[in-house]
Amino acid sequence: MFRRLRGIPLLGCLLGSVGCHGQPPVPPPIPKGDYGAIIRYLQTRIPREMARDNVAGLSIALVNGQELIWARGFGLSDKAQGVPVTANTAFRAGGISQLLTATAALQLVEQQRLALDAPIQQTLREFYVRSRFHSDQAAADREITLRRLLSHQSGLPSEHLRDLRSTYAMGQMPMRVSGVWLSSPPGSQVAYSNLGYALVGAAIERSTGKSFESHLQSSLLKPLEMNQSSFVGTGAQLSFRALGYEDGKAGTDAQVRDLAAGGLWASPKDLSHYVQMLFAHGAYKGNQVMGSRSINEMFTQQNSGNALDFDCQVGLGWFLAPCGDEPIGPGVRTYQHNGGGDDFAAQLTVLPDQQLAVIIMANDSNAEEMLVSLSTDTLRLMLQAQTGKPVCADDCQTPSHGLKLRHVPAAVDRKRLAGFYATAWGVFRIRDDKDRLTGELAGYDFELLRDDHGWLRAQKKVLGFWLKDLGELGRVQLDVFTVQGRQMLTARSHGQRIAIGERIDPPPLPLAWAATIGTYQVLNTHEPDAPLSGISVRLEQGFLVIRGQLHDEPLTDYILLPVDNAHAVLAGNGYGLGDTVSRQVNGLSASGYSFKRTQPPHTPLNF
Repeated sequence: MFRRLRGIPLLGCLLGSVGCHGQPPVPPPIPKGDYGAIIRYLQTRIPREMARDNVAGLSIALVNGQELIWARGFGLSDKAQGVPVTANTAFRAGGISQLLTATAALQLVEQQRLALDAPIQQTLREFYVRSRFHSDQAAADREITLRRLLSHQSGLPSEHLRDLRSTYAMGQMPMRVSGVWLSSPPGSQVAYSNLGYALVGAAIERSTGKSFESHLQSSLLKPLEMNQSSFVGTGAQLSFRALGYEDGKAGTDAQVRDLAAGGLWASPKDLSHYVQMLFAHGAYKGNQVMGSRSINEMFTQQNSGNALDFDCQVGLGWFLAPCGDEPIGPGVRTYQHNGGGDDFAAQLTVLPDQQLAVIIMANDSNAEEMLVSLSTDTLRLMLQAQTGKPVCADDCQTPSHGLKLRHVPAAVDRKRLAGFYATAWGVFRIRDDKDRLTGELAGYDFELLRDDHGWLRAQKKVLGFWLKDLGELGRVQLDVFTVQGRQMLTARSHGQRIAIGERIDPPPLPLAWAATIGTYQVLNTHEPDAPLSGISVRLEQGFLVIRGQLHDEPLTDYILLPVDNAHAVLAGNGYGLGDTVSRQVNGLSASGYSFKRTQPPHTPLNF
């Protein structure tokens, strides 16, 4: 909740720009078996793109079955000291940490020390939830299983923001978050949850009697000879770790509380050993690290019955489909996970049928988009080297995207579509505006037109001319569909449909919640890197709108829907949505924080 406006997957290079970066250099023809030609191409392309995006350092590894084809570092791990990146330089892996956590949990399932479908409360006895979806609260506890935690279907909030940068023991987390309100019914949809993986880490500790780091080292990292990998420490403590940067400035190398969700330090070369183990059905250099049955379970879709997930397929830890990103090629199965934030970016993508993989890590969070395109293009070249045939997403034909004919939606269409939509990136406002349909997200506005395939497309006019490229925003096809009685704003990108947001109608506004309008500051926190310093609540066209504040930086707007006089939720479904905000005597509480009112509304409300 209350996220910054960056790292939006589908709307990548959207806001305020007239397009994405320029096209990369055209790759050379790749003869069958000639991986050297790929390496020479990447040695030219990578430094050029790093300079373009002001990325200090990057490391890459290419895997073909049990062979590490290439591992190489580029740029600097520490600009001030002039330390170069090598193949052994470790980077923060972010969300890729969850692949190792899921693997360790499945090892314990094999040993019958954890159970996939038992309530996690059997291991974490002090942990319980509260639910507005269950009349029997004990039933809600029973539905939080290890399988659902590993596949992001537990219904738990995405984050617990309070003390996010603390160093207290992982084993304290279940008690600290006990009583948390569910954000969605367990098993109903995928909603990415770092909090869920923090609880998996606590369950690993509880079932083994060892610290998370100690157990991961003995069960996974050392058997895989991942010698530069660890879940503890900082770059200042270990010289082979890169320093992170944002917009050219060195970061603070912040502590990570939820180690199991995002605390891994690793190099692409180390992670190549993990991939080789998966390709070898759980074996690494003759040592059986995990069973092949566990790997099959990890790569089995867990959310096939969830209508709200559309074409996004999730396994245990892994995303089993591009989920709106550009596919590698027609019919090419692709499993991946990425990591971002804390001044780092990472991408790990595998083609299980061809046993090919690319792992790329950079010490700049702004490199996320570059890593995605670089991974996609590299895997296509590797496929070409393997098969001798060129590979591309649309049978090597330039896709039409419906750019030729665009027209203003009809009046009845505009009326149907106009409204407020709750998305993970804030309120998406669609307006029927003087015979036009306009959209606005995070303060950026554009016009929505129907393309020649009947989909909505974003377009923008500057100096009287239509801009033909709004980056990914202009290429994504949008429309509203009713799913399970909910009006869902969906996007179609590269032939896949995913949910973007949900239309919300103005609810009745209880006086108790109308009285919450005003500004608030965080109470009783001494966190140096706190993700929130305050919030504000205002009334907009019948909606309560809540906005986070980080010092002088306003964060995203969300719609606040009252549930009763004491509780309201952030409208919508997905990352950060559905989270509960509670009224207190002196203010509000959310995600572990208490907020005290500092400024009441300027004018009285009339009803």
